[in-house]
Amino acid sequence: MENALRYGKQARVSITSSEAGVNIQIDDSGPGIPESEIERVFLPFVRLEESRNANTGGIGLGLAIARNIARAHGGDVLLNNRPEGLRAILHLPPIPGELTQHAVAETA
Repeated sequence: MENALRYGKQARVSITSSEAGVNIQIDDSGPGIPESEIERVFLPFVRLEESRNANTGGIGLGLAIARNIARAHGGDVLLNNRPEGLRAILHLPPIPGELTQHAVAETA
């Protein structure tokens, strides 16, 4: 979400679940990423914004860390260009076994 806000000026977040797992989708309205760079941005220390200015970005670890954590849990992080921006999808597989649903108590 931080990247969507920094480079795309806004973030639209949606969450969907199915038997295949949970997808958290973040759409921005930024310039996107060149197709040739989509996988490279997941490598540690890769930044497309080359100024190294602390005000324009981090050090290039966020996407690498996010993907490593997702993959360690059987999921993934994917990036896709859209006509009006970039879409990031965090996919997490279902938790093995039966889930117990907890009731949410409302207070007045």
